[in-house]
Amino acid sequence: MAISIPVRTTCIRPLDVRRDLLPVADLIELCFRNTMDKDGREYVRQIRRAANNFSSLRWIAGANERVSFPLHGYVWEDEGQVVGNLSLIPFYRRGKWRYLIANVAVHPNYRRRGIGRKLTEKALEHIRDHGVPSAWLQVRDDNPIAYNLYCSLGFIERVRRATWVSTDPTSAITGPIRNVKVNITQRAPQDWELQETWLREIYPPEVTWNLPIKIDRYKPTFWRGFMHFLNGEQTRHWAAHLDNQLLGLITWEPGHNRVDNLWIATTEAHENQVLPALLTKARNWADDQRILVANYPAERARQTFQRSGFEQQNVLIWMEAKLTD
Repeated sequence: MAISIPVRTTCIRPLDVRRDLLPVADLIELCFRNTMDKDGREYVRQIRRAANNFSSLRWIAGANERVSFPLHGYVWEDEGQVVGNLSLIPFYRRGKWRYLIANVAVHPNYRRRGIGRKLTEKALEHIRDHGVPSAWLQVRDDNPIAYNLYCSLGFIERVRRATWVSTDPTSAITGPIRNVKVNITQRAPQDWELQETWLREIYPPEVTWNLPIKIDRYKPTFWRGFMHFLNGEQTRHWAAHLDNQLLGLITWEPGHNRVDNLWIATTEAHENQVLPALLTKARNWADDQRILVANYPAERARQTFQRSGFEQQNVLIWMEAKLTD
């Protein structure tokens, strides 16, 4: 008598770059189209380009998992359709491997079935099996359902960060909150000690491993400046003084795709005094076709950024789950 074996129509499985990239790109776009920023849209385009490039597919399929290329992870498949996705992005910083869980997306018709939870549980198991002691993810502050899900899985909030983006350069800047006369100059070598201290306070290890900031590169030494000159690097540093006292600095660092980064070094006590002048200096320096982006603690200097010609793009909550026994 023949035995009938049921066909498995629903499963969670590793992402297969040879057949899943286009469905995953469509799913991410569907789920995040209302909140996706420029980088997110570029990420989706990159996935689609890779899916249509045979050489890229062959390289990705054969690559070691621990490359910072976000095309590893898991999908949830139902009747041959990808209805859930989770990406695993490895980072190597300061001698340690870290994994970022990203792009947790579930098709609207399949939500509230526990798919997001099961995908995240599978990712945590994967990271633990690879000997990494903790997992990280980021969730928008306006997504309480996802936030509560991650809390229930053992994630702990570590920090909240706001992303500020320069608005139309022709728009009016309303000026500083306080009527103070801040003097802006090029950074002097003796400013470095305070700049480094303030940078490490504003950009702690919880976020620097995933941001394009390398604090040690900004130390003013002859050889570092000479190498920057040879390599055509154009990083600029400005200092803000009030009554001959150094109260803050800003670093302008050119990036890719017409987006430049601003790294701010100051104290909470003085940020509202010096940020308008520093941000205005950076805006005046940058090309009008460039977009300036600043990452800053979410709870600080909100009105100051707005009055200096910046708008808040999002607030991301960084969460960590310890995976040690």
